[in-house]
Amino acid sequence: MNKKLIISLAFLFLLAGSNSVKAQLIKGPQIDRQNRATFHVYAPGADSVKVINLSDEAAMGAKEYNMTEDTSGNWAVTTKSCRAGFHYYEISVDGFRAADPSAPAYFGWGKWTSGLEVPGDEDFYLPQEVPHGEVHYHWYHSDVTGTYRKCLVYTPPGYEENKSERYPVLYLQHGAGESELAWTMQGKVNFIMDNLLEEGNVKPMIIVMDNGYAARPGSENPGRPYGRDNAFENLVVHELVPMIDASYRTFTDADHRAIAGLSMGAGQALSIGLGHPGLFHWIGAFSGGGRRFDPQTSYGGVFANPQTFNGTYRLLWLGCGYADNGYEHVEAFHQALDKAVIENTWYEGPGSHEWQVWRHHILAFSQLLFR
Repeated sequence: MNKKLIISLAFLFLLAGSNSVKAQLIKGPQIDRQNRATFHVYAPGADSVKVINLSDEAAMGAKEYNMTEDTSGNWAVTTKSCRAGFHYYEISVDGFRAADPSAPAYFGWGKWTSGLEVPGDEDFYLPQEVPHGEVHYHWYHSDVTGTYRKCLVYTPPGYEENKSERYPVLYLQHGAGESELAWTMQGKVNFIMDNLLEEGNVKPMIIVMDNGYAARPGSENPGRPYGRDNAFENLVVHELVPMIDASYRTFTDADHRAIAGLSMGAGQALSIGLGHPGLFHWIGAFSGGGRRFDPQTSYGGVFANPQTFNGTYRLLWLGCGYADNGYEHVEAFHQALDKAVIENTWYEGPGSHEWQVWRHHILAFSQLLFR
């Protein structure tokens, strides 16, 4: 591939990931009635252009598709029928892989990449003609990381008008390689809550979504710290919760505070929630957590006395899709809890490690909170 083509493609891919002003005008691949997606890429001079499916093979019908070129340098391909939901993908041009320049970009897989939204029979996560809450970008300085950070805060419809009303809070975490943007951009949690509130099926609540990576100063990999270098639990307990309580009209007791997350965020929710019963009494783990579980010693021995645990926590909710590679581990965690007489709620259903599953998880989990 010639140098001029590489520079042009890099510039287009950069625009795809950074130009948020035009993002809502970009519609992305066309999807027909059989849920087949047609992709277009302008790459004159390229030898090979592909669509790379980053989800499981069944999500988009195949792991990759070779595109064909016309006489004007336009490449195109139509996929097999795709599964309803949101699926990550990227474009490969002579081996150079990046976001689709003609589609909206999402932060996933540790970078800005593309997402294919395939319609289905359900509309619970779509914007509807109902009152809508607000999603705020809340910037703050963290002493834990020594940096400025932002979290996203959803406030329900009526929050600005009902100045005397206080609200419970759900702290909601994304998965590995994603960011604080994920639950609104990919998960549509704000629309899910708006629709549930209109139906009267959920308690009005504030939802806080922070970045699950909180590098200690001097960490080797500050963008994606692991192990002891990731001080996220310290940040949540000592900075985030106090800041949210000081900045928003919240109830400040554990009975009105929940924590949940997906995949990596599920592990964080379990670790933080079970490690701090004075802060959280409602916990949700979506498609993650519970590996190598021992009811006597895991999570600081919080499960060792079932009577104490059951009398303290209001809800321990676990969910996973049948086709998820981690399904057996999460199911085994649930079964071990049952055997230990630990009260928990188990939710299983179709799908793999994907956003359509987690949309269903937050739909079900949120309706049980703060009752």
